[in-house]
Amino acid sequence: MNLTLTQHAQSRIRQRGLRESDIPMIVAAGTAVDADSLLLLAQDVDREIRRRKQEIGALERLRGCRVVIAGDQVVTVYRPSRRTERRLLRGEHRHAGGDLNAALSQPSCPGEQVHAA
Repeated sequence: MNLTLTQHAQSRIRQRGLRESDIPMIVAAGTAVDADSLLLLAQDVDREIRRRKQEIGALERLRGCRVVIAGDQVVTVYRPSRRTERRLLRGEHRHAGGDLNAALSQPSCPGEQVHAA
């Protein structure tokens, strides 16, 4: 939802110590209290904090993972060794110097496929 702020809303945001960037968060997480307003309840805040903590946990768990994509398909997923990671970051891997899309269309292991669950 792309909302625009009226002059009145902009004034009230400044007067009340809020930020314009707070509005989308309230709209996304708040509870509808009538046809045209939302209220951000304590339970809404608790739910969003739990969700974000889960996202942080997932990010920590996935640190260092590589996903190889060809078109709209995931070809493989793995955790490269430190040596491979350094080579990838320096551009010294087997697809270096080529077209990114062409490079991504090549599986990293011959015959390997990953099927979505």
